[in-house]
Amino acid sequence: MSWLGRIDDAEKWRRLRGATAFCAPSLHGESFGVVLIEAMAAGTPVVASALDGYRNVATDGVDALLVPPGDADELAGALARVLVDRGLAERLRTAGVARADEFSMSRLAGAYVGIYERLVRSARRDTA
Repeated sequence: MSWLGRIDDAEKWRRLRGATAFCAPSLHGESFGVVLIEAMAAGTPVVASALDGYRNVATDGVDALLVPPGDADELAGALARVLVDRGLAERLRTAGVARADEFSMSRLAGAYVGIYERLVRSARRDTA
């Protein structure tokens, strides 16, 4: 484990891609799991606290391992599982990349276009 301090985006992506696991042991205050999406997009298995904001992004046992906030034993156990069980790590990696893709700009832009098209069609029907 390393504390890097402030790093630029290129260094962040290099570090994420080279990491064995990404750990986000936050206790509270995370409204959305952008850091989890970034780690998943880099193909790094995620272990994180089961905060509401993180559960909006990750599903325990599918694309991440989520543990009760503040439970150091559960956190350590989940990290150990990812480090020891290469099959688990690979499943989390594969599912994480797929999950992160759901938040890609092109995917989100397409979803917004669809919403706007439905709104325009609905408005046209209402004025006809």
